[in-house]
Amino acid sequence: MFQPVRSSTSPADLDHLESSEAARAWLAMLRTSQTGFGARAEVEVLLDGLSKAIDRVLAEHAGMSAELIGVYEQLGVVFDVTGKLPSVNTEPEVVRLFAESLRRSFAGAEVSVVRAKRAPTLVADGADDEWLSERIARARELATVIVERRPSSDTGGSETETMIGPVFAGGDFVSAIVLARSAKAPSYRASDMLLVEALTTFCGDLVRNHRLVHELRELSLAMVRALVNAVDQKDEYTSGHSIRVSFYAALLGKKHGLSAADLQMLQWSALLHDVGKIGIRDDVLKKTSRLTEEEFRHIKEHPVRSHKVVEQVPQLAGALDGTLYHHEHYDGCGYPSGLKGEQIPLQARIIQIADVFDALTSTRSYRPANDWRGALAIMAAEAGKTVDPHLRKVFDELIRAQLEGKEEGWAQLTQRANHFAQDSEEFDEPQVKPVTVGVRAGSDSRNGAGQGP
Repeated sequence: MFQPVRSSTSPADLDHLESSEAARAWLAMLRTSQTGFGARAEVEVLLDGLSKAIDRVLAEHAGMSAELIGVYEQLGVVFDVTGKLPSVNTEPEVVRLFAESLRRSFAGAEVSVVRAKRAPTLVADGADDEWLSERIARARELATVIVERRPSSDTGGSETETMIGPVFAGGDFVSAIVLARSAKAPSYRASDMLLVEALTTFCGDLVRNHRLVHELRELSLAMVRALVNAVDQKDEYTSGHSIRVSFYAALLGKKHGLSAADLQMLQWSALLHDVGKIGIRDDVLKKTSRLTEEEFRHIKEHPVRSHKVVEQVPQLAGALDGTLYHHEHYDGCGYPSGLKGEQIPLQARIIQIADVFDALTSTRSYRPANDWRGALAIMAAEAGKTVDPHLRKVFDELIRAQLEGKEEGWAQLTQRANHFAQDSEEFDEPQVKPVTVGVRAGSDSRNGAGQGP
């Protein structure tokens, strides 16, 4: 009988065959072994160990493949989300963006967003849902993704498998993204849960950043309002003027089709267009009689002074045109540079329309206010002279659309204008000004040189 060639590796060592290299080594050994009938039992042991080793290798590769697919899916969704982020501006839009991305990733799953409410009960898609509310509360408490099967008796249909991902902005619960699909579909994998967890975390971070940006913007607006109010306090007749100009300019800019970024710079520019008046002498600013030539030259310095203040803030570079050129006239007779027509930047032409309208509808130390119809009539006569004729027409139509046939329309519009920079929904009662007509737009009855407000 042939004597088997024994391997130095014992059967116990077969448990350590965890790689394809080890499996190939055993195959090579079997091919070179001279075995007889009596060695069959040992060969069977070796083959059994080899089979188990190959099974482990295949299982490892399958797990690695699933993991790689999961990572690839995560990266794909993240790239999809980040590519669309520039188009979202609010918290709900951020959350909806992530929900839409998950809807595409989990084909066949129903994806919904459940928002946090002030009341303890959560509401999903406008309807009370006790089962879902309880699970969301649990996911919120655990601060992690959970998966549960929802019985058919609860849904009135077939059994579903539901995955819930809570979204937190810092320590604040924002919402939950809920994915539900038929229990007959393949079960959610660990990689699916990791994907939802990664995206809800990313979503929460973006919401938190959005809130921080909003808070910084509010702080910046508050500081600008404080500066503008300091200027307004120099003359009781111009109190609130800059805020109202910002409101009217934003209305016109939006109607004209400016982008969100340009509208923001327009608002900043309009708020700050008269900040240079803080350097104008009170005896000139508050004078009720005709200005001398020297006094008029002095007050005409305020656009340049405003420009010098605003240019110190690099983030407001987009607001400089309006602060410097809002007193240029369409016919070239304005100041400080004598620009004409569309040489005047669009931002400045919009602010000039708003500036003139508010000046005409406000009481000044040297004249009473015009009503809104009278102000629009004066501006129509000045089209192509002081103001841009096209923008004047758009503004005229805009104001008439808001006020014609509305008895309380003017009071409501001025309320909105007076509170525009504060983003408030509650308004104080307006003070109705005396009515008169006949002052040239952008002019000052104290002189004949066409001084603006």
